[in-house]
Amino acid sequence: MKLTKYRKYQLKCAIIIAFLFLFVIVSTYLIYQKFSKLRDQDYDAGQLEVVFHEKNGNQVDLLQFTPVTDAVGLSTTAYNFTVSNTTPNTVSYKITMIPNEEKILECGCSDRVIPSELLKISFRKDHLAPIAMIYSESQDGVIYEDTLESNESEDYSIRVWPMTSNFIVDRTSHFHAVIEVVEE
Repeated sequence: MKLTKYRKYQLKCAIIIAFLFLFVIVSTYLIYQKFSKLRDQDYDAGQLEVVFHEKNGNQVDLLQFTPVTDAVGLSTTAYNFTVSNTTPNTVSYKITMIPNEEKILECGCSDRVIPSELLKISFRKDHLAPIAMIYSESQDGVIYEDTLESNESEDYSIRVWPMTSNFIVDRTSHFHAVIEVVEE
């Protein structure tokens, strides 16, 4: 008789542990999905689908002028996004980073904008080595141009940082920009 009570107790414990384990797995998955959807932001770029994987989406904001070396700049937070071509056609496009005039007016920092000559950009496609450039060297804010075949997608990341220089700039200077994917 003691053996059967012990077996019942073991079975009861096993069922409770299995239920708790299942509850933890389902809860973790649902929490991950909730925050993943809050983070990813879709943008309409015509035929291309563009998904930014950060909370701020396609908005770049530097709220303090703190010059850093390239080594430090390459370790700053990246703006990650994916460009997908879901059409049956090949699509040419360019990735640009242009000043966010609305944000500059809203912030009231038009007299404290960080000059583009003092900003450095790191652009990285998929898992290739990043390409660094000075922002003012980009023509009309164009960072990259490419084509996507039908049903292809590419992952990109952009980092922006103020570079060290001999210029004297107010530490409260700002930089506001928008990353855009424009079809050609």
